[in-house]
Amino acid sequence: MASRTTVLPLRLASASQQASQYVCRRCMATQSSAASPPTTTTQPPWLPEGAPLPAGYDPALPFSKRIDAQTGEPYRLTRTDWHLKKALPQAIPQQYLQHSTASHLAHAEREERSKTEGHREIVGVVVSSGKMDRTVKVRLPGRRWEGRIGKYFSQPTNHLVHDPNNSLLTGDVVYLYRLRVSKTVHHVIASIKSPFGKPIAERPPIPTPDDRLAMYKEDRFAKLKRRNLRRKAAQGDADAISELREMGLDPGHNVAAGKGETFGLKPHDGKTGSASKGAIRGEKGQKLPKGVLPGGKHVVGNPNDRAKLNKGKAMRLNEKVEGNLLEAKEKGEGLEGKGVGADPASAVTWTSGRND
Repeated sequence: MASRTTVLPLRLASASQQASQYVCRRCMATQSSAASPPTTTTQPPWLPEGAPLPAGYDPALPFSKRIDAQTGEPYRLTRTDWHLKKALPQAIPQQYLQHSTASHLAHAEREERSKTEGHREIVGVVVSSGKMDRTVKVRLPGRRWEGRIGKYFSQPTNHLVHDPNNSLLTGDVVYLYRLRVSKTVHHVIASIKSPFGKPIAERPPIPTPDDRLAMYKEDRFAKLKRRNLRRKAAQGDADAISELREMGLDPGHNVAAGKGETFGLKPHDGKTGSASKGAIRGEKGQKLPKGVLPGGKHVVGNPNDRAKLNKGKAMRLNEKVEGNLLEAKEKGEGLEGKGVGADPASAVTWTSGRND
């Protein structure tokens, strides 16, 4: 007796292949299928904090000529000098450059610094300290003219001053620089002219203008790096996602769904079929809506309320003028039909005086 055999249908290879799915940018930034690379500790490109300077240290020299006189090996720059020498791809505020004296800045930054001029010397007295973190109150001298009496009177003013290391005490006579730190703090401590109480050697050091410039550039470099990593994470880059997570940041923060990047793409290259649904596939961008810049945060040609109000007033005024012209034309045609206001040979004449 023949045994029964069960015949199973063959599974085609094409059946196992699923159609490509469109993935939201935020989902792509937070859920990456690629395995995260192993975490590696990279050494910073500058000298460690507190390390002694090499013999013959000169930050103005190029890398090929920075050789330690004792060991004969190339040496690294300090953290401040490294950031000062690296060019920032953005414009630096004038207040950070006008008091800098570093000779190893980038060429473009040195040219911008040469166009600035230092302001006059500002001297004040600290009247309040220790009540705010890294901020003190300094009294600056001033005078006001009293026209009724015809003489000047003393009128000092108080200003909030940025003290980066909490080095000032009440009673210190200090020099100030103009530097906008926040909405209410527009000055920064330059140096102590006459200390009150504790000597200067026993206080935390005051950053120099070059130190402030280096800290500003370091913050800007870090921000540009985070921005670049977020853009890569929005395209599904596993390395960028893992690096953002190591920094303690959310890879999907401020990533709006459907705002695809089109910078660097050729026309009709990598565009999805339905851009309005806000989805991209893989690392390809999508077509932006009309009137939206890359990034989806700025709308082109969006008038404000005052512009709309002025436009409405202008339209109503034009309609009124057109109505008046049309009414005047109709009245003129009616008078011409009656023979009034026609040529001098008209049958209607006007007489002076009464005609009883």
